[in-house]
Amino acid sequence: NYVMMAKRIAQETPNAILADQFYNEANPEAHYATTGPELWEQTKGKITHFVGSEGTGGTLTGVGRYLKERNKKVRVIAGDPTGSILAEYWRSKGKNKIEGAPYKVEGIGQDKLPGTLDMSVIDEYYTVSDKESFAMARRLTREEGLFVGGSSGLITSVALKIAREIDDPDALVVTILCDTGERYLSKLYSDEWMRENQMLDAPRVALHTVLGRKNGSAPTVVSVPPGATVRQAIGLMSLHDVSQLPVMDGANCVGSVSDWSLSQKSLENPKLLDTTVSEIMDSPFPMVASDQPVDSVVKLLSKANPAVLVQEHGVVQGIVTRSDMLHFMMSR
Repeated sequence: NYVMMAKRIAQETPNAILADQFYNEANPEAHYATTGPELWEQTKGKITHFVGSEGTGGTLTGVGRYLKERNKKVRVIAGDPTGSILAEYWRSKGKNKIEGAPYKVEGIGQDKLPGTLDMSVIDEYYTVSDKESFAMARRLTREEGLFVGGSSGLITSVALKIAREIDDPDALVVTILCDTGERYLSKLYSDEWMRENQMLDAPRVALHTVLGRKNGSAPTVVSVPPGATVRQAIGLMSLHDVSQLPVMDGANCVGSVSDWSLSQKSLENPKLLDTTVSEIMDSPFPMVASDQPVDSVVKLLSKANPAVLVQEHGVVQGIVTRSDMLHFMMSR
C-alpha cells in the first residue's frame, strides 16, 4: 500500500514530514482558500455546476464549500469509478455495507472513506466505467489537444452528461482536468494494453473487406439460372468447389441451392437430377450492401441461410458464405 510505504519512509528519513493528504485538513482548506475563489472570480460568479472526483476529497470538499457559501444554488457533482465504494456509500447515506472491486482508473475513487472528504457538499454522484473514462481521455487528446489521464477522462465524461441534461442557457458547468497523459503512455495510450484489457473497440470492418480477401480463382459469383437442371447445378458446384449457389434470374436472386440439399433430394429420387432447380430451390440469399459492417452481416448467416450476396450500386459484386466469414474472423 502506497500510504503505508509513505508512512514508513517518513519514519525512517530524518527531517521528513508526511503530508497525509487523505486525513490532513490543510488539504481541503487549501482548495477553499485558493481553487474555489479562482473558479468564482474567473466565471464572474456565473458558475452553476462544479464537477469533480475524489481521491483524497480535498478538491471537491474545499471548492464545494466555498462555492456553496457564495451561492447555495451551485450544484456539486462527483464522478466515481465503477468499483469504488464512494458513490454507493453516498447514495445509501452510509447505511449499506459496500464491497469495492478492482478498477483501472488511477488517482480517484477509494475502498475506504478519506477523512478529508465532506460528502455533505455533494449533490449528485455519477459512476463511470474504466472503458468510458479512458475513451474520453483519448478523445480529449485527439480532438482537443489536451493530453490528460484517465481521471480527467472520467470527470469530463460526467461534465458532458450534466451539460446535456441541463435545459438552461445560463448554466455554466466547470470542471478541472487534474492529471497528465505522460504517466499513462504504456497504459491507456497503448492500443495493445487497451485491447488486452478489453477497453478498445475493434475498428469497423465493412463487408467488402471480407470479399476482397477471398480466393480470387473462382468467378466473382458462381450462379445458376432457374432453368438449369439439378445435374448441372451439382456439376457447377463440383467444378468451382463451392457448397451453395444463388439462383439468378438476370440481376435478381430468386432462390438458392446447396450441395447437401440437392444431394439429399437426388438420392431419394434420382429423377430429380434432370428437373430444373426452380422446382426444388430454397429461399434466395439476402442482398447486402458492400459497406455494411461485418458484425451486422454475421447475424444474417445461419444454417438455413448460409450465404449473402454483396451488392454495390445495384450490382452483385460477390458472395460471402459462413465459411468465408469464419476464415476472415480467424485471420484477424
